Amino acid sequence: MRAKGLCESCDKPAPFIKKDGTPYLEPHHVNRLSDGGLDHPRYVGAVCPSCHREIHSGVHGMSLNERLKRRLEAIEG
Repeated sequence: MRAKGLCESCDKPAPFIKKDGTPYLEPHHVNRLSDGGLDHPRYVGAVCPSCHREIHSGVHGMSLNERLKRRLEAIEG
């Protein structure tokens, strides 16, 4: 709901609308759960599939993750 249909990484609209009428965005934990990260909105961004793959697999993934983390901190406090 917080993302309002926009990727919280690139600010572009979700790539498509799901059958239930909601925008398709993927949850991304800025601190991995396997590393002790929390499953809380403050630490989970709604991102498009392209940004999600880039964060996990791209050359600039770490910097994109840090930028998303700062954005979430600014929004959630």
